[in-house]
Amino acid sequence: MGLKYVEQIKSIALFLLILLSLALTFTIWTFTPTHETIAPSAIVEEPIAEIKNTEEVVRPVKVLFHSEETVTGTDEQSSIEAILDAVQLWEIRDIRLVQEEATPDAVESYMHSSERAVIYYPGPIPFPVFDSITNIADVAIPESSFNRIVIEWEAPANDQPALYFINTVSGRIYKATVPPAAFKQFEEEFVTKAAEYETYITDEAIGSLPIYVQEGDVEKPRVNYLLDEISTARFAESLLDSPGLALSADFMTQEYTDDSGALMRENSNNKSISYVQPKAETSDPAIPSDLLFDSLGYVNEHGGWTDQYFYEDMNSLKQQIKYQLYIEDLPVFSTSTATGLEITWGVDAGEEQVYSYLRPTYQLESEAEKRTVVIASGKDALNAVKQLDTDLSAITDIKPGYKLTESEENKLITFEPAWYFETNDAWAELTSELTGGRKLGLE
Repeated sequence: MGLKYVEQIKSIALFLLILLSLALTFTIWTFTPTHETIAPSAIVEEPIAEIKNTEEVVRPVKVLFHSEETVTGTDEQSSIEAILDAVQLWEIRDIRLVQEEATPDAVESYMHSSERAVIYYPGPIPFPVFDSITNIADVAIPESSFNRIVIEWEAPANDQPALYFINTVSGRIYKATVPPAAFKQFEEEFVTKAAEYETYITDEAIGSLPIYVQEGDVEKPRVNYLLDEISTARFAESLLDSPGLALSADFMTQEYTDDSGALMRENSNNKSISYVQPKAETSDPAIPSDLLFDSLGYVNEHGGWTDQYFYEDMNSLKQQIKYQLYIEDLPVFSTSTATGLEITWGVDAGEEQVYSYLRPTYQLESEAEKRTVVIASGKDALNAVKQLDTDLSAITDIKPGYKLTESEENKLITFEPAWYFETNDAWAELTSELTGGRKLGLE
């Protein structure tokens, strides 16, 4: 074989090697593995309880009807619901300020004159929140708040029936108009029926405004529930930003943190959890309607309406809002166990955020026992209040509620009806020693 052919074979072999090298390089560059890429699993957080709309949480708790002869009323939510359903259909218009700072005597004349119904809310209701529940036709709606609605179905001479929105704390009074047919229908549907409600009485020695209570004995169930608690970990997963990454728990204190600096702690002594985001602390005031809407949304996000909680009160200057636990249409009180949701808002990095959140961990699902009892009459409760060593003019409310107690074995929680009075935004029990004791139970 000549040298010429050897060189040709070398050239061909080199060319083939170069082609093979190029082919291998291309294969490596374009290689796709045959197994599927594992996608990160999406975390779907299940809400703790069902969400609620505004009108389910922002509720009146009492309605009184004033006639020439008597005052009757109810705290039963089924009756209040029917009245609200009627009001929600009304076209409310021409809301205007009629008193900036009315005196207690003037407020009393607006609220407690005859031929008027008074709807009681526990705390101030901003007009934009009321507008979301009802039908206000006005384009410009005031940001002001009220805690009483007065329905005047029969007006004095030379006037038309009207709707009044009263803030009993500030004395601010607004007036609005409603089609006359609505008042006529209200009178036919509810005023006649109101005669069947319980009679309510007051004592002029108590409060700067009249405080009306049911005159006769109060009959309510005493209820026991098995103690069902929602796990602290479940609240941590819902409330903290990154539970899967930077969540840590001290199992002695059940304390959870995340990488944003938020802290959530279980308070086993009062059956609650407390959440705080220190970075969101602020001294800025809140717009009242925003405070209420934002808080409703926050609790809905994690499904925090585990039982029947009603909006109770707010302090917009401190960005604080409170929701109270209710059972059998009455508020629940306790000196040792959490009975409400308390939220304080703040700002972090220019965004509104919750600064602190305190709430119960128990849920009332398993009713163990229920029997009707009769507690003191409203008349006896008023007499008991007058025996208190306190400034009677500073008392702002008197009503039956439920006292929550836990059994020693920590297996049951008991709700016992009792009378309560409010002074300086705090509630205290009127003990049975003062009111004359509880009467025999009814099976």
